[in-house]
Amino acid sequence: MQATITLDELHQEEPPTTGKETKQEPTTALALRDEPVIDGEVTAVIEPEQQPTPKQRPYYLIVVCTILACLLFTGVSLIVPLFSPSAIVTIIPRQERISTTGAIHLHARLLPALTLSQSTSAVATGKRHQDAQKAAGTITFYNGLFTSQTIGAGTILTGADGVQIVTDEPAIIPAGTPPFYGQITVSAHAVLAGTSGNIQAFDMNEACCLTSVLAKNTQAFTGGQNARDYLVVTKHDIQRVVTPLTANLTKSEQAALNVQLSPGEGLLTPPCIPTTTADHQIGDEATKVTVFVSETCTGVVYNAQALHQKSMQMLAQQARTQLGTNYSLMGDIQVGIVHAAITDHTKGIATLSLKIDATYIYQIRPGEKEHLSTLLAGKPKQQAINTLLQLPGIQAASIQLAGGNTALPADPHHIHIILMYQSNYQ
Repeated sequence: MQATITLDELHQEEPPTTGKETKQEPTTALALRDEPVIDGEVTAVIEPEQQPTPKQRPYYLIVVCTILACLLFTGVSLIVPLFSPSAIVTIIPRQERISTTGAIHLHARLLPALTLSQSTSAVATGKRHQDAQKAAGTITFYNGLFTSQTIGAGTILTGADGVQIVTDEPAIIPAGTPPFYGQITVSAHAVLAGTSGNIQAFDMNEACCLTSVLAKNTQAFTGGQNARDYLVVTKHDIQRVVTPLTANLTKSEQAALNVQLSPGEGLLTPPCIPTTTADHQIGDEATKVTVFVSETCTGVVYNAQALHQKSMQMLAQQARTQLGTNYSLMGDIQVGIVHAAITDHTKGIATLSLKIDATYIYQIRPGEKEHLSTLLAGKPKQQAINTLLQLPGIQAASIQLAGGNTALPADPHHIHIILMYQSNYQ
């Protein structure tokens, strides 16, 4: 069914307002029939109200911006090298090692002497061999005759236990004077080596050799020994113990002295006085040796900052004298204390003998770099290097040229100088 509206209906007056506005709902007419249009009527077909179409995002702008960014990057990549240096000159400044010695005086105090001791034992390692030894002693001959008698050297006598003894010298026995016998004592030794020759006193007590002669050993024979191997103490055995003991004592002494320091103080430890003793001497027969080591140390306490400042002054003066003013200190200085002693106990003044070392490097300042760029501009590469090496303070140099050039650019602004420092000294 199709709704139709006449012209008269279109021109009808709107209903009078009552003072209150009435919200009119939009009228929607739909063509619902296929009836013919009557003559004299105007038919208006009201189409359905269309909804607004959502706006599409401008994705093409993202594509355009991406293309522009690529073009900009490409342009910068091509333009920037035009302003970059076309020659890079690397210079290694000269380094010099400065050493000086001298003595300085500082306020200091002396710590009380400290003594520490340790002991330990070690196995004896010296090996010795002893051959069998013959026992030795004396034989006394008694003569009962009124005339002297002589018994030759090498006479063999046999004791009660069957051990044979031989005399070392002739025995001239004086005549007896009753009621006394004439007598003489001579040296003798056992015939066989070994401990069996160590006979007791009076083991030899028999008549022998000549008429009215009696032989006795009034004292025991000694020194007879069997062959054997044994251990003795060596110098290495003792030193093998002394070295670690000394190291441990030194650490302990250092720690004990350090705890007495205040903040900002340094400690000087003069050589300690060691003492070493052992229960066996070198060469003594023993299976082990016990070694006792003690150390007595003293300490000198000083102001560490004052020492560093005075050392810097000494070294700076030496550097100016030896190198001039174009060198400056590289890194820190190394201060070695050769000797230290309290030289004025009343005022607490210590004298320190020092050895000071440091590395100084030639300084190339920014203004000099500009001068070097001007000096090198337009020169062939090797000539430019030779020019640099002839200048004071330059130890080595290298040049890198862009684009396969063989000469440096004529414009000094296209020459870039880099300083490289090397640590040649440990």
